Formats: sequence, C-alpha cells, structure tokens
Amino acid sequence: MEKLLLLPLLAGFATQALAQDVRPLSEFAETRAAFTQESDLACAGDTEAFGRLLNAADPAQQGDPAALSALAWLVASENCAYYTGDDEQVSYFYLRAAQEGYPVALAYGGIRMIRGLGLPQNPDAGAGLVMLALEGGFGDAGAMLAGELITGIYMPRNLEAAKNLLQAAEATGAEGALLNNVWAAYAAVSQ
Repeated sequence: MEKLLLLPLLAGFATQALAQDVRPLSEFAETRAAFTQESDLACAGDTEAFGRLLNAADPAQQGDPAALSALAWLVASENCAYYTGDDEQVSYFYLRAAQEGYPVALAYGGIRMIRGLGLPQNPDAGAGLVMLALEGGFGDAGAMLAGELITGIYMPRNLEAAKNLLQAAEATGAEGALLNNVWAAYAAVSQ
C-alpha cells in the first residue's frame, strides 16, 4: 500500500471547520457495521475483504468515512494481517474521515493529536476533536478523553473534568469494558 502524505491534509485542518460538519453517529450505523465486518475479515487475512475496504476507503475518491476509519484501525492493529506500523498513515486516514464529520474518526484522530502519534502533538486541538465526537454521539470518546485527563501524561491531570466526561460517556452509551477500565483508573488516583 502506498504511503500517504499527511502534511497537505494538516495545512488546511482546523477544529473550527469541523465543528459545523459533525454528524450524528446514528447516520453511520449501517456503513459502520458493514466496514467493521470487512475490517475484521481483513484483519484475519481475507484479501478480498481488504480489497473491498480499500476501495470504499480510497481517499482519492472521497472515501467513505466509516471505511477510512476501519482501514485506520486495520493498519494500526499489531495483530492484524495488514498492520503497517505507520503512524502518519493511520492519522491521515482518521483525519480524512474526521473531515466528513464521522464521530469515531474525530475521537481517534483527536487522541492521536493529543499524543502526537503521526502528526504534531496538540493536546488542546485534539481534545476539541474528541469533544466533537462525544457531541456526535460516540460515547467512547468521553471515556477516552477522561483517560487522558486521569493519567496526566499528555495533558494536565484534571480529575473533576474526567469524572464529568465519564458520566457523559455513560449517558451516551460508551462501551462497558472501556468505561470500567477508565473508572478503575479514576478510582485508583482519586483517593
């Protein structure tokens, strides 16, 4: 797979521009389910599923944001057949999907921006993207950002904000295991 350059995308990338384009996660339910299935098959080595996913995600053809996000996950997952280890490529896929207002990509792109994975580190802009994802209905985003605020590694520790985010994540339907892990981390440092 050819390596994609991230710099042209970042030149015009602004959190404010994305804010007006955030779309509800429910708009993506069907395509998200389909492309998650394709990425799971491709992860196990299914070349036909990988080809279908790659075709649907093709950024040169204004790729489907759910497909771009699934492709990002696929090439970022060490246990997958198509793992590349290329942080710039993964960030590129997530940010392209984020430009289409896809909440899942906003969350993962934002976390990558907070940590400086494959793009310049910018915790404030990254947190803004993650918050947009939460507003778009992706509850996991709140738990993910809470985790960053609890550890205090990439942004200042803020346990009150983390608690509020965890409560918002619960109300928005975040995945149970993720919530349990982040609540446990919160409990460990808030005593």
